[in-house]
Amino acid sequence: MAEQCQKAGHLFALGCGANSTDANQTWGATFGAFGADLVDGKGNVIVDSDPVREVLDYVKRFVPYLPSETIAYDDASNNKAYIAGSAALIWNPPSAWAVAKRDAPAIAADTWHFPTPRGKAGRLVPHRPYFWGVWQWAQNKSAAKDLMAFISQRDIVSKLSIPAAGYDIPPFLSMADLPIWADLEPPKGTLYNYPVRPHHEAEYYIVGSSAPPEFGVLIWSHSMIPAMVARIVSGQPAKKVIDWAKVELEGIRR
Repeated sequence: MAEQCQKAGHLFALGCGANSTDANQTWGATFGAFGADLVDGKGNVIVDSDPVREVLDYVKRFVPYLPSETIAYDDASNNKAYIAGSAALIWNPPSAWAVAKRDAPAIAADTWHFPTPRGKAGRLVPHRPYFWGVWQWAQNKSAAKDLMAFISQRDIVSKLSIPAAGYDIPPFLSMADLPIWADLEPPKGTLYNYPVRPHHEAEYYIVGSSAPPEFGVLIWSHSMIPAMVARIVSGQPAKKVIDWAKVELEGIRR
C-alpha cells in the first residue's frame, strides 16, 4: 500500500524523530506486533533476537516510502503533512482530524480511522493511560474518591465524551460503544474504529511494557525504538543497529 501511494505522490507520513510521542507509539507498536521486545520482564536485554531482526528488515523495506525528513519529524510534522493533503496515511489519534475539520474541511471529510496492523504477536493499539489519584496528605480523601467514582460512571463518561470530541478513551472496554464515535462527522462514523472493539481482535499496548516498569519508562524516554528505526533509515545495517541498542540498553539498566 505504501508503495502504491508513493507512486501516486502521497507518502506514508511516519516519523522516527527523537522525543516524539508519535514516533514512540508508531514504531513501538510495530516492534511489539513482531514480538520484537528489547527487554524482558526480568530486565534482561534481549534486543539481539530474530524478531528484532525481522522488524528491522521490515523497516528497511519501508524506507523508500517514508518522507525524506522522517528522522527530523516531531509530533506536529505528520499532522502538517496530513492537513496539507500530501500524506496518504498518518498514525495518529483523531486530534489531527479535529484540526482538519477546523482548518481543512475537505481533508477531514476524506478521512477514515482504522486499527493498527496485525503482526505475529497480534494487533497492538498504542496506549498511554492516565489516572486520577488522591494524595496521601489530602484533607478530604472520602470526597475525592466519591468524585472519581462519580465521573467514572457510564452516563457521565458519555456526557464528557461530547466536548472532548471522542478523543478521550474511557477507562473500561465496556464503554467502547458510546454513540460519540459512530455519530461524529465528516464523514459520519469516521471515528468508529478509534476505540478498541471486539471485532478488531486487538489489545491496548504500552510501548516498553515487556520490561519492568522502571526500565520500560526509560525505553520510552530515551526514544530507543525510534532511534533504532532512524539508524536503519540512515543506512546502517541491522547488526550495527542491534549492537548499538545493546550498549545503550545495558547503560540504561546500570
